[in-house]
Amino acid sequence: MTLTNLTKKLTLSVLGLCAAAFITSCSDDSAEPTPTTGEEQFVVSIALQANDATFTYYTVPFNDVMTGKLSAVGQGIEQPGYYDFTQIDKTIYSIGGLDDVNVVGISRDEKGALKQIGDVSFANSLADIVKADENTLVAVEMAPNSDVIKFHTFNTNTLTVKSTKQHPVSAITNLKAPFYAGMSISNGYLYLGYYVADPKTFATPNTDKAQIAVFTYPGLEFQKVIEDTRIGPIGGFNTKTALIKTEQGDVYAMSHSNKANGFSQSTKPAGIVRIKSGQTVIDPSYLFDVAAVTGGKTISHMMYLGNGKVFVEINTADRAQQASWTDGPLKSAVIDLNSKTINYIQGLPEHAGQGRRLAALQDGNNVYMTIPENKAIFVYKINTQNYTATKGAEVQATFVAGFSKL
Repeated sequence: MTLTNLTKKLTLSVLGLCAAAFITSCSDDSAEPTPTTGEEQFVVSIALQANDATFTYYTVPFNDVMTGKLSAVGQGIEQPGYYDFTQIDKTIYSIGGLDDVNVVGISRDEKGALKQIGDVSFANSLADIVKADENTLVAVEMAPNSDVIKFHTFNTNTLTVKSTKQHPVSAITNLKAPFYAGMSISNGYLYLGYYVADPKTFATPNTDKAQIAVFTYPGLEFQKVIEDTRIGPIGGFNTKTALIKTEQGDVYAMSHSNKANGFSQSTKPAGIVRIKSGQTVIDPSYLFDVAAVTGGKTISHMMYLGNGKVFVEINTADRAQQASWTDGPLKSAVIDLNSKTINYIQGLPEHAGQGRRLAALQDGNNVYMTIPENKAIFVYKINTQNYTATKGAEVQATFVAGFSKL
């Protein structure tokens, strides 16, 4: 079996655990296209699986996500293949994965309708795209079967490549293959979080420390790898959110070493460490002992909210009993990086993830996300101030790949 096929098999197996049971029809003739307005609209990237197990994604605007049913019938931007969605400012970027190696921007035209901007392809699919400044995005290309890591800078308006810089994988590790965990740019540096796994078996025999590669920005010159033996490797398979940046420019990195998200073993506690703004060392004075706060649990996904608060998905299974490649069972919560406390969200069912980037939207004091429940998928509006959730519309989808607002 080739690496690409094995990756596809593993990725789809994770999706299948969470999505196959929730496949719904997209043939509701009563569904009407959402009228286009000049106001901001919710935009949901709906994934539908065909009988041959292939996926098609529909990125669709909706005025209301809290009532009725959300369907892709007769509307939206269609993309067959496998795509990951991330919003940066007023553009959604759909990043092709597996055999799809293109990137497309989705924004709104002068009449408010969704439009595509740019369409650029690479030798390998991009691991992620992050904002560097008002005019520049930085993407990283790091395939498990490649011996180089490539950084591409883009013009934010046209999605054209401005420059490419590459480094040998051997600069950051002499072990097997580095898998992407997260990336952040702050105060003159680019921080690249990763974990190491066997590119054929995906086994992770080296879990005794966290590693983050440091590059200059904008020069993208390699500086060094910084390590921390208090926790295990950074991030997990395909989740992409293990590094977050605060308003002060501090970068926080999360480790879980959980079988639910790609690890074959765990040897260090789950936790979060910090890199102070402009520094190239992990701060030895800071450690958020996640296991101590959660009673031995781990964090699988993170989304920074502001003021030191982070929306997280907590895996409620003990690591020793955790089933592999399940991305669950999960409970949603808000953690405080400063006080090192946690508040669980009330009114949300325990749920499975999707084995990929968390599809969630922060809109003021609320987070919108979808949760599979009773063989259906529902939107939940989560108040991050009082830690309560309200159930919203049903989404006619196999799973939701992106939740945005334009």
